[in-house]
Amino acid sequence: MMSKSLYPYTLQPVPFELSEAEQRSAQLAIWRRTNTISQKTWIILGVIVALAIVGLVFVKNYSTILFWLMLVGVVLYLLIRRFGLEWYVKRKLNEELVEDIKGIKMGVQPQGLTMIQRMGAQEGRGMISWKDVTEWQDHPDFLFLTFKVKGQQGAHVLPKRMNSQNFSFDTIRKHLTETVGPAK
Repeated sequence: MMSKSLYPYTLQPVPFELSEAEQRSAQLAIWRRTNTISQKTWIILGVIVALAIVGLVFVKNYSTILFWLMLVGVVLYLLIRRFGLEWYVKRKLNEELVEDIKGIKMGVQPQGLTMIQRMGAQEGRGMISWKDVTEWQDHPDFLFLTFKVKGQQGAHVLPKRMNSQNFSFDTIRKHLTETVGPAK
């Protein structure tokens, strides 16, 4: 009876392929996670709604139009922020040229993530050290890493489907938690 490998690192790099649809889905998921309404904005909206309700209760006749406009403004802001902004971001993401990522192999090592890419007869190798990672996010379908190597900013989306190919996400999480801190 064979169980899952106890060795937490990659002995042989595994193919890293990311389709256009996966990239767009990851970009939208990352944007959704960062597009939150701040506590300060919620407080301002709450004060506006409270003032509008107090105004509607205590003011009579045509003077209440201002308070109705305040309530409508808050509702419009929330609708535009929730649905309008997402529609705009989806449209802008679809305008960007995105190609499938193929031909790269990745591995998990004690010092970081290794990458190998064959270009013609040559083979390029790269390493993202754990200490080079500046932030990471753990989504249900992927891990998102931002890093800085040799002064260059970069980001990687690691689809969790690679976990079944001896690419240990538990090991990645362990190293990232130790060197960078908890996921954002």
